[in-house]
Amino acid sequence: MTRPTSNLLPPTSARCHICHDPLSEDASTLCNQCHRPFHLRLRNDTDHKDCGDVWINEDYLSLEFACFECLGVASAGGQPREPPEGSGH
Repeated sequence: MTRPTSNLLPPTSARCHICHDPLSEDASTLCNQCHRPFHLRLRNDTDHKDCGDVWINEDYLSLEFACFECLGVASAGGQPREPPEGSGH
């Protein structure tokens, strides 16, 4: 059986651009902003890690996917980002 081609699924040999660990097809997706692959639990009852987030876009009634780097939570490599000046310093 061949894997369906989709722009929402990273290649099976891809690595997460946040933590650089290998991706599995049942727990990864592509960021809607930077279009790079990242870990994301697609079900709440699994133990996979999250390197991004997903939410419902209420204007378009669709799912939005974003990696932690595009959300400003972490830089590539999984390191927490320094808060902007004046925010938490």
